[in-house]
Amino acid sequence: MRLAAKAHETGKRLLIVSDPARLQALDKALWTADPDSFLPHAQAGGADDAEQPILLAEAVTAANGARILLLVEHGLPQALDGFERVLNLFEEGGEGQVQARSDWKALLDREGLTRSYWQQKEGGGWEKRG
Repeated sequence: MRLAAKAHETGKRLLIVSDPARLQALDKALWTADPDSFLPHAQAGGADDAEQPILLAEAVTAANGARILLLVEHGLPQALDGFERVLNLFEEGGEGQVQARSDWKALLDREGLTRSYWQQKEGGGWEKRG
């Protein structure tokens, strides 16, 4: 939720892409994670997709004009045109990690991209690793 909140604070639109079950959980969390506020969002497929600051979708189609793409346990698309930043979240030790490593290597061939990754520390928080 922090990544979505940070993206929203910048005023840039966010597209979150994952599988249907995870999107349902994210939808609920965006409404309830912080009882003092909420993050305006919707699931893709509605009449107002273009107006949504945060759009949850199963495919990388930025109907809301998103400049930030957040992939959750989802492989990188072939085209990243239009996105200023792409965040690829995956769980360590799972199938998502295998896909993420493959995606990481594939990014070497793409010109104009800066790669970096963060790893969660054992006691919490994140550490930049590359």
